[in-house]
Amino acid sequence: MKKYILLILAILLPIAVIYVYHSIYNIAGSNSLCSFKEITSLECPGCGGQRCVYYLLHGNILQALRYNAFFVIAIPFLLYFYYIGVRVYILKQERYIKSFVFSSYFAYSLLIVVIVFFILRNIPAFPFTYLSPPQ
Repeated sequence: MKKYILLILAILLPIAVIYVYHSIYNIAGSNSLCSFKEITSLECPGCGGQRCVYYLLHGNILQALRYNAFFVIAIPFLLYFYYIGVRVYILKQERYIKSFVFSSYFAYSLLIVVIVFFILRNIPAFPFTYLSPPQ
């Protein structure tokens, strides 16, 4: 019985987080700035992520891509990792544990991709300006 309650909570938790986020975003507005950008005037890899999620929740995928393409591309992977985490830790299905363990090659590759995205979105030249959020 406890396993089913945890499974229901695992399903309802993302829905609750999205609802609370949407409510707070509508109250606070979209004028909140990233602290990293305020201090350094550079776009971090997460800059534009809040507005990206806002546009994704409203079904505007192209505008969400415009604000943070990296986050939009990462969503299917994050959902997959959440799914595997639920299967391993809540449903105790041990056969999925190998899907949940990352190799060092994957970790280094992800780190390199994030750093390259960070560098490219801060280059003020024509093709790279599309990686930074609109002002």
